[in-house]
Amino acid sequence: MICKKCGTENPEGNKYCGECGSRLKLSVDSLIASALLYRRRGQPGDMGRAVIEMGEALKIDPEDPEANYYMGKIMYDGGFVEDAIEYYKNAIKSAPEWCDAYFALGVAYYRLCRIDEAIDAFKEAIKHNREYISAYYFAGISYYHKGNLDEAIRYFREVVRRDPKYAIANYHLGRAYTKKNMMEEAIRAFEEVIKINPNDADTYFHLGFSYAKAGMTEKAIEALEKALKLDPHDENSRRLLKELMW
Repeated sequence: MICKKCGTENPEGNKYCGECGSRLKLSVDSLIASALLYRRRGQPGDMGRAVIEMGEALKIDPEDPEANYYMGKIMYDGGFVEDAIEYYKNAIKSAPEWCDAYFALGVAYYRLCRIDEAIDAFKEAIKHNREYISAYYFAGISYYHKGNLDEAIRYFREVVRRDPKYAIANYHLGRAYTKKNMMEEAIRAFEEVIKINPNDADTYFHLGFSYAKAGMTEKAIEALEKALKLDPHDENSRRLLKELMW
């Protein structure tokens, strides 16, 4: 990189001229890379430096999609979620098919409990990438919180169809089935979670509850005893087990 003041050639990535000390005119890409390095390093003061570097990139090109997207990430990490949303929107405006930007926007909306907007963003991510499993999952969670269990189930099923070992999606699928009183389906979902993670006490409780609701008392007792073995302080399992053995 050539210093405009003294003409010295400097290594790519230098911020200041090694000869005269003048600030070198950096490219958008090099500023983004520098900002992301600070973000990853995470030392005291690094987030502030990351904001400064990304801000410099945006001064050069305010519409650069990557600079806006990563500035959104930095804002989100710092808890400035509303600001992050605006940067994600700017990124999408410049790169309207960028599925990661839609997904990040959806997560930011979800964090603020703006559930309808989150769902729209997750659907856009899926529209531009039909295999975007995390977008299916978060769309399912969003619908679950809205109380739209049918749509929640539909999205969770899409997740586990693509990745049967996606344990948390199976877990929430089981919870949604339970709320709809579809106990056979709930049992299958919770059993899948247990196959993947056999040491999760909470899943054993929900499996035991589903067994009990389905009239499978012995299996319910077995699951609840397992839950208590894994978590002796699980009062929900203790209470239900006592009711079943009364």
